[in-house]
Amino acid sequence: MKKILSILLCALLAMLPAVAEAPDGAPDMGGDLYSGEQVPRDGGSEEGALVVEVNGETVKLLFDDSPLYSSVQNDLVQASYSAYGSDGDTLYVLYMLFPDTAMAGMVITPEYAVTAGEEASVVLIISSREREQYYYSSALAGTIYPAGSTFSIALDSVDPASGGTAYAGRLSATLIMMEPSGEREAGRLTIPETAFSFTIGGYAGPSAAPGATPVPEDMRKV
Repeated sequence: MKKILSILLCALLAMLPAVAEAPDGAPDMGGDLYSGEQVPRDGGSEEGALVVEVNGETVKLLFDDSPLYSSVQNDLVQASYSAYGSDGDTLYVLYMLFPDTAMAGMVITPEYAVTAGEEASVVLIISSREREQYYYSSALAGTIYPAGSTFSIALDSVDPASGGTAYAGRLSATLIMMEPSGEREAGRLTIPETAFSFTIGGYAGPSAAPGATPVPEDMRKV
């Protein structure tokens, strides 16, 4: 069972633009999230920002429209939100992944994804100079992991936009961080319902051949 769960988590991390140095609750996959140098964000869209509370700190996560982090391809919409904390050092990155066939009025949950044979996930990565932590809830290969985690991505609107698609809706989630063994919970984080909106340009299509992952400007982002 432990091996199966590790494979599922590896598959989830492989969806993201880069792999990470073994964070708390994730298998060692090589690489390094943290470059050792502070690289300022170039900003993001204030419109549709996601607001989360982590360890007593309220963080406004801004949508990143860079195709390195937000895209529609391989049958999935991947939306990336990120921000530095008040200490100017801790980086918070949240990913929402859901089927590109999703329409207005749909509510995507792990149970829905498993029943429909789809994949969907919500991942929050907290990166500092000391460590990286992954909180997540995923529906992969017909399995919801970690057990007890959940999310709801309610899509209020999905509309054509100039060169892409505009999404608006509400996100809520209970995300869990697992111990490195993958067998026990190391912590959990609740995201009360919060509104989001973003526009992703372009569409690579599910048949697009995967290419090498480019190195992001901010090496602490994945």
